[in-house]
Amino acid sequence: MDPIIVDIPEEVFPGAGFDFEDVTDVFREAAAVMEPGSFVFMDDLTLYDAMGAFEVPRRTKYPKIGEPRLDSGLILENQAAPQFDPNAPLLPQELCWIMDRAFTYEIRVKMEWHSGNPLCHSVFTLLYIHALAGMDPEFVDTHVLTSFSPSRPPELVYYVLRSWMEDWQGDKCDISLLEGTPVKFIISKLQEASAWLQRATHIPVLWRNALRARMTLRTTILQLMQVDVFSNPPDHQNLIDRAREQLMLIRSHPSPQPETPSPALHAFDPYIARLLKTNVPLRVLSIPPTEDTWKAIDRLLDGWQEACLLAQAHCLSTWEIVGNIRVWLPDPPLRIPYLRSYMQSTFYDGLMILNKFSLSWMVDRIFFETLGVSYMDTVKFIAPLQADQLSSVENLLYKARLICLMKLIAPHIRGQWFNPPRRRRHLVNSLLNWHRVYDTLTEMTASLEDTPLPKASLIMHLPKVPLVWRLSAIREIVFSGFQLELFSLEERPFAYYYVSQVIEEHLSCLDDLLVVVAKGSSAHRELRFQHSFLTALQLMSVATFVSCMVTLNFNSSRMRPTFFRRYKWAFQPEYNDIDTPAVGHPELCRLLSLCADIYLDHSFSPSATVGMARDILMNLVSARFSGGWSSLWATDRLEFVKGLIDVCDRLHGLPSNVADLNNFNVKTLKWDIQVHPWFPFVDNPVGTVP
Repeated sequence: MDPIIVDIPEEVFPGAGFDFEDVTDVFREAAAVMEPGSFVFMDDLTLYDAMGAFEVPRRTKYPKIGEPRLDSGLILENQAAPQFDPNAPLLPQELCWIMDRAFTYEIRVKMEWHSGNPLCHSVFTLLYIHALAGMDPEFVDTHVLTSFSPSRPPELVYYVLRSWMEDWQGDKCDISLLEGTPVKFIISKLQEASAWLQRATHIPVLWRNALRARMTLRTTILQLMQVDVFSNPPDHQNLIDRAREQLMLIRSHPSPQPETPSPALHAFDPYIARLLKTNVPLRVLSIPPTEDTWKAIDRLLDGWQEACLLAQAHCLSTWEIVGNIRVWLPDPPLRIPYLRSYMQSTFYDGLMILNKFSLSWMVDRIFFETLGVSYMDTVKFIAPLQADQLSSVENLLYKARLICLMKLIAPHIRGQWFNPPRRRRHLVNSLLNWHRVYDTLTEMTASLEDTPLPKASLIMHLPKVPLVWRLSAIREIVFSGFQLELFSLEERPFAYYYVSQVIEEHLSCLDDLLVVVAKGSSAHRELRFQHSFLTALQLMSVATFVSCMVTLNFNSSRMRPTFFRRYKWAFQPEYNDIDTPAVGHPELCRLLSLCADIYLDHSFSPSATVGMARDILMNLVSARFSGGWSSLWATDRLEFVKGLIDVCDRLHGLPSNVADLNNFNVKTLKWDIQVHPWFPFVDNPVGTVP
């Protein structure tokens, strides 16, 4: 075969103009002894490294080789950067700017790791990290120090900036971050640098204080990551207060953008990943405004403060309320993964609950918070029974208690701080075990029917304890489907219908419990709040269902597969092994007849139904009634109620009667999770088609 002749100008080859020795014959001789398709690698050199080494000259007209993200060696015109000098003198304000930008990159990692922002795209872009070995003040060459001046003292680089480097865990790309260094040692170095700044009177006082504020904030954040929230809550709160003070000082003295040719402008290289050992494709992160970074740190401090308060809240319902509120309310945004993990560990570290209680404490609490009496007190109700009956009842109680201990309560509370999709999956997976507890307690109460115990005895209502928790989980599963935008337009009407049926079962339980639970107790106040809250939710769900039921597709070949796919958790074969029928499971067969009945009910008004829900919610807000277990989060709970009142106002344009349904333009119903996670709004208040 004739050789292919390609006419490429000599100046486009890499190295053009240099006197290189031609080694083509060397490679040809080496390749002659190789088998076709074989590779030869140097130590620590992979195919990825070889491909990443390709660099096409900027002036060439020929395309790159291979996949663009893999050919990370390509340096474009706008990516060329001057040589970085880690020993270049810096002004105090330039160092402030570097610190602020480093904070931004670190926040992107700590708060957005789940978005795929590894170290090589964030923290490692700070080039000083790669020069740590040469920044040791004990080994700096004396001739380097001659470039410094009183306005640019060497201590700013070798003490202040060097102490800024922090331990990191993640894909380190073979870059040492002194991860073996104790955190206390890092804190001591930060404190030493801050102390030097305090004595450095030759630095302008404005920037001296600005630098110290940043150093103190960094030190405090490290201390908050290390401190035990249970050991000394006042000290934990003092650290949070100190961090807020420093953050306020930093915001009052923002760092200016360095001017050309400041060395601070070259302190970051967003393309550093091409020089590191990493399998992550090169990606340049967008840098948000610095004020967004301070807001993110403020929310981080809010999360730590909430964890400190929750650590002292010895109440399961309070933990569940706070977990729900943080998912439901748009402000503040969902806690970052680090804080959600921190919350889970605070509640249960694998050994103790809240660093104080055993697992048995949870069972007592769940009965006490639902019925107003602890699990051990309920056992006393069965003491008068005969020996054979007592043994059977005790065995069933023990079985229910064991399921609660091993599989339900602690995972349920911790699951409130999972990310929303995982949280929903966890709730789905917990339903079967909640039903097993309900079945066991139902069997127990059935065995007590022929005993002298009165029918209104509190112990006869024990099955309602797991039932109300299970129905709450089902309701949250459905509503989270709206929040996660899982439902298609055709699925939404049935979802609202189904959740209204689940709430109906829940309200029935609450009606029974309100009679037997001691009035005035925290448990009774919580039941009253739940009854009003759920009644309003049910009215709103029914009104929304009726208003959008025209979008239902009654084609069985389409509706049935969608139904069983969406609610497959309700049809697990394990339910067939349990004697007690499951409460609150979806039923598709009743839907068609229900829709027909609605059109025959001329007294029903969707807009009036929403108005009734609004009145109930307004009564809760005006009375500032937030239930019995909301504790310090009563205001937050009522804030969500106010949000539901706004939903009612935005649904004012729903049809006023059934006859208007045919004229109602269902396209005016808009679902936007930024407006509300569960309910739509009427985009056109008139609500009719011309």
